[in-house]
Amino acid sequence: MRVHIAEHVNMSTDVAGAQTAPPEAPPPPPAHVQRFHAHAAAAQKEAADRHESLFLRFCDWTSQVMGEPPNIIFWLVLVLGWTVLFASKVVSPNANFLPSWFTGTAYNFPLNLITTVAELFIGFLVAAAANRAQRVLTVIIDGIRTMVDQVEAGVEAQRTLIQKDIDLTQEVHRLAAELHAHMIKTSPPSSTPPPSSSS
Repeated sequence: MRVHIAEHVNMSTDVAGAQTAPPEAPPPPPAHVQRFHAHAAAAQKEAADRHESLFLRFCDWTSQVMGEPPNIIFWLVLVLGWTVLFASKVVSPNANFLPSWFTGTAYNFPLNLITTVAELFIGFLVAAAANRAQRVLTVIIDGIRTMVDQVEAGVEAQRTLIQKDIDLTQEVHRLAAELHAHMIKTSPPSSTPPPSSSS
């Protein structure tokens, strides 16, 4: 009977050892994760090599201020005020308070034509740049999503291993208790010699 229990304990230990075997090496990251790391490294290198000049700081400040509410309100008030001046006939539509060369067709037509065409193509270029930035942002989001999925998978694997270890510990404890109880039951009672009678 003791041999049978010992074999049972050894078999449980072998099963537990198979359950707690070290996990396999994780697979290599997907291609989009590698692209994400490559883009991040390139962006960091570009930011480190870039020395912002006064002109670049001024451009950054201008682009930031252009989207602020005070700037939008200022130009809205200016346009509305200019419109009200002529709509209320405070200034005559045929007033000639501006220089003739400034209102002449020879000056305005080429200027307006060039700026209109330039703004048209600038709009196309800005849209193309926005699309390129959107593609890069999509790669970054895919990389972040993949990293989060890998972290969640790792946490789930650790939780599974911990639960297996707990189950194994409980099983070993139960088998040890059964073995101890069985040894107590099967052990022969200790015989104590009767006390010698003194004459």
